[in-house]
Amino acid sequence: MRDHQHSKLRRFVFDALLLEDSFSGLEREGIAVRVTTESSIAERVSKLDYDPQIIADAKKMASVFVSFFCLENSVRDLIEERLRDRHGIDWWEKKVSAKIREAAGNLKQKEEINRYHANRSASLIGYTTFGQLALIIIGNWEDFTDLFPDQAWVNSRFRDLEVSRNIIMHTGVLPPTEIDRVESISRDWVRQVG
Repeated sequence: MRDHQHSKLRRFVFDALLLEDSFSGLEREGIAVRVTTESSIAERVSKLDYDPQIIADAKKMASVFVSFFCLENSVRDLIEERLRDRHGIDWWEKKVSAKIREAAGNLKQKEEINRYHANRSASLIGYTTFGQLALIIIGNWEDFTDLFPDQAWVNSRFRDLEVSRNIIMHTGVLPPTEIDRVESISRDWVRQVG
């Protein structure tokens, strides 16, 4: 039941992303489809004295960021739900390698020094890197074999996505072919995990 609800939520989020992308495409063609009363951060920033090309690139990459945000967080949710359901509330200590737990704990501790700043996550899995998520899945393969054809499938998708993800997260611009790859792999992931 819970997996079914999680699957429906993932589908809803994915459909919403597709709709948002369609709306954005219409707006790029000059067709207004949304009514706004407040300006977004992006709109306020674009009014500043930045190079128009930088602003255009940022707007182009915004939808790719949304895709990565949803995918990465849904992978975290999948791992946490799957391992907690199968191994109990102490799944993090039991099923995640000491190296990954230590790295996540160190990052959390480093960020806690700045108490004025919002926490990244309430859960330690929120402090893992994208690549570490694949390692957690592979390290607990027996808990994920029903979802994926094989470990190579998981590794190849994470490896391909990680390169593009790092470009986006460090304010780079992906060419259209790479954006297509991100979209294709994201779609494959959603179809594969349901």
